[in-house]
Amino acid sequence: MLITGLIIAIVLLIAVQITQTIQDQFFDESANETISENEDLLTVKPVLIKSVSESENILSISGSGHPKIPVTFTNFGTAIAQVRSDENGQWSVDLPVEAQKPMRIRLMEYISADTPVMADETIYRIPAPIVDEVSLDQSPPALIISTVPGKPTSVFQSPFRGLPTSGGISMGSIDYDESGGVIFSGTSAQPGRIRVFANNTAIGEGAVGPLGRWYIMSPDTLPAGQLEIGAAHITEDGIQSQVEVPFERLTLGRGDRAQALEVFYMPYSWQVRRRLVGGGYQYTAIFAPLEAEAIIPQ
Repeated sequence: MLITGLIIAIVLLIAVQITQTIQDQFFDESANETISENEDLLTVKPVLIKSVSESENILSISGSGHPKIPVTFTNFGTAIAQVRSDENGQWSVDLPVEAQKPMRIRLMEYISADTPVMADETIYRIPAPIVDEVSLDQSPPALIISTVPGKPTSVFQSPFRGLPTSGGISMGSIDYDESGGVIFSGTSAQPGRIRVFANNTAIGEGAVGPLGRWYIMSPDTLPAGQLEIGAAHITEDGIQSQVEVPFERLTLGRGDRAQALEVFYMPYSWQVRRRLVGGGYQYTAIFAPLEAEAIIPQ
């Protein structure tokens, strides 16, 4: 009995030492010191992304979170970088990219060795498909978006080099799920209200936000298939301008649902379908400016 107990004690001691060694490899000891001194960490707040841009195969991301805490970046689940936020919680990172490879970037803070805080947002970088060898050196910029389930997608860079715009109103992304619930979003140069139409039938209305961005959530189920979506800018004097885009609501019957990320390339629009962590799928459609040329041949 005594010998057995001694063997168990030794095994437990070794296991603790191994666990501590693994933790030391991944967690900065100075970060744990910061935790005990910073009362702000008693309240867990989200990691926020402020800006994303790409230049010369470098993806630059900035944001905010807890002060003096390591922020880890993963690409499809593999850690690729870690930076430390400053005393104000601000951070930035430059990530190398491979031009023709998609990226799915998630961010995580470790406010302690066993307390990870995952950012709600996910950044996707999706390159344009190679049509032929001639187009390889003249390919359009990658699509760069930031998504949060249940919220409108932010478009940081469009392969179409702009959004459909008419009279100061722009159509941004259209986000939807398998149930048919949809979020329309865009920008407006002037205050007022935005009314959204599907095949000339009004399906939602909302105000332009203080920064000129608008979004409208529609509980109505959009039917699968082709639809003409319009957004009208309305003031006290009536409709001032309107922008329209050809939209197709996709279903799981299209493509390969087994893929965690799938892109449907169309001449004047792209759609991104991704599988959500808790189950289900979310779609994001982005559109070319009205005067743009097709990226993908008909």
